[in-house]
Amino acid sequence: MLSYRDILRASWLRHGDHRGCYRRVCPVCGAVLYASRPEATYCRAACRQRAYRRRVRLRRGTASTATAAARHGVTDVKV
Repeated sequence: MLSYRDILRASWLRHGDHRGCYRRVCPVCGAVLYASRPEATYCRAACRQRAYRRRVRLRRGTASTATAAARHGVTDVKV
């Protein structure tokens, strides 16, 4: 029995990147995904969540390290 992913892959092989099937590479894990939406970026919800947490961590930068250390009572943090 064909899975939904197999059907999308067959559609992509036949028509390319249009007609409801788009081939992408997940920027988090590197897996090839066949999406039915052109704006799809990640292969699964876990990769989307991991990318979000990585963006938040980068946005906070080193200030979050000093804040977390102060919250836990560590005073000799080298930033």
